[in-house]
Amino acid sequence: MATTTAAAIRDRIKAVIQALAPTSLTTSKFIAYRNEGGANFRKWAEQVDAAAFRRFQVRDDGDDSPPTVSNTDVEERIVTFQVIVAYPQNSRSGADNALDRDDLMKQDQRKIESAIGYIGRENFSSSIDAERPDACWRSGRTTRETDDTRACDFLVIEQSMQFKVSMT
Repeated sequence: MATTTAAAIRDRIKAVIQALAPTSLTTSKFIAYRNEGGANFRKWAEQVDAAAFRRFQVRDDGDDSPPTVSNTDVEERIVTFQVIVAYPQNSRSGADNALDRDDLMKQDQRKIESAIGYIGRENFSSSIDAERPDACWRSGRTTRETDDTRACDFLVIEQSMQFKVSMT
């Protein structure tokens, strides 16, 4: 396993999701959020909900636990990344509104998890492509945030990735 950084993995997750072809509503691609200002994605999506459809943000959770393995040249780390995808609470997902939105979120969840999750190893293997960060999926959890007082629903995919980082 080659060494990499959490930032390189985050950027790869972002690139992989942007390259995905959605299963349905295929003309509405996944678009990365620009992280301007305080990078509060949920607040931004609520303010511009019409533009937020399938916009997403990728960030690590900031937890910097001790390395699982460490020596003088390499440490093995686990970092948890959070992918948040916005879906405005309107009929853009279909005539059945919330029900169609739920179905669309499930389709997108499966597509994203297949690309960056436990079966997406080829997207994070330097043995396949030297330009890819070498990282391995370790665990994950997906939730949907729905609230009728908000302008958007959110698909939240959290996953922990294990990787080696150079100490030199």
